[in-house]
Order: sequence, then structure tokens, then C-alpha cells
Amino acid sequence: MKIKNKKPLIALALVAFIGTVLGTVAYYTNTATFSNIFKTKPYSTEVTEHFESPEDWTPGTTTDKTITVKNTGEVDVAVRVKFEGSWQSAKGTALDGKVNGSEEAAILNFAEGIVEGTNENWEKKEDGYYYYKKTLAPQGTTETLLESVTFNKNAPASESCSTSSDEGAHTSTTTCTSDGTGYDGATYTLKVTIETIQADAKDEVWNS
Repeated sequence: MKIKNKKPLIALALVAFIGTVLGTVAYYTNTATFSNIFKTKPYSTEVTEHFESPEDWTPGTTTDKTITVKNTGEVDVAVRVKFEGSWQSAKGTALDGKVNGSEEAAILNFAEGIVEGTNENWEKKEDGYYYYKKTLAPQGTTETLLESVTFNKNAPASESCSTSSDEGAHTSTTTCTSDGTGYDGATYTLKVTIETIQADAKDEVWNS
């Protein structure tokens, strides 16, 4: 009977030995942590406008107006500018801003105010924006797009007239007064949108 029990005892001893060996196996490990710091360059721009809003604007009047953009950051930028204007009559109605509805005869003529030779630096595209052709480097300033704005000399006033006669004196008098629906007494609001973007992204974002 004792001889028959030897094999199970040997098997159990072998399992115990393998378990002991496996349980004592160790691995060398090491962990290293590195901090990688990425610093971005400052991005900032500064817009300077010289313009004094006139109180008594009359047709044919030219008013000085300049706009420049300076890159005050450390990243090259691209620049574009857009002008959007609206007229409101003395009675509060919207006016179309054109002489007799002509697209070529704007009441406020920007074409006459564009600096001579500006096309060398700015380009107007179909989206209505004037694009600065150069990349504006840090601390660089654009050439001004405008030097003035001109109130069209043919801007019409709207008036109503009445005539009175004096038969005895053989005279007639016609009196005309503004009815508040024309450009006399009107208000013009000009919205100037100036956008800048990191130079290497302008083609993708602006599709320029």
C-alpha cells in the first residue's frame, strides 16, 4: 500500500516546486516621465483710424479718412478690409445710396478716396473685401487704403414746393422746403470691417 502512494506524492511535490519557482520570478522595471513644453508666439494687431465725423456735410465735400493696421504680435498676418454703408433720411426711411439708382454713382464715393497707387498694395475682390497684398510681418504697418471719403456732388435733396401769386403786384413766389425724404438732413453710417489672420492660413480660411 505504501508503494502505491509514492507517485501522487511525487506529483504534488513537483507542482509545489514549480509554483515556488514561478512565484519568485522578478522583472527589472524603470519609469521615466518627461515634460515637453511648447510655447506659442503672441498674436495681436492694432488698427488706427484718423477721421473726424462732419456735422454739416454738403454735396461735393471731401473728408480726410485714413485706416492702417499694425502687426503688434510675433506672427506674420494677412489683412483684409470691407466697407459697408447705409443711409437714413431725416424721416427715418432707408435710402439706396445711389444717384438716380445708378450703381456707378454712389452717394458716398470711395473710388475718389482710394489713395493713388493703392492697387500696388491692396486688391478688391468679388466678396467686397480689399485684400492687403503683402504679408504683414511683426511690427509692420500697412499702407493706408483710404485717404478720404467724398460726398457725391450730385446727391439729390427731396423737397416740396408751393407757389403763391400777387396779381396786383404781378408777382409770384415759389417756396420750396425739404420733405425729409432725400439726402439733405440724412444720416450716413459707415461700418468698417478689418480682419486679420495668421498668414499661412489665409488661403484655406479666406479662399484668397
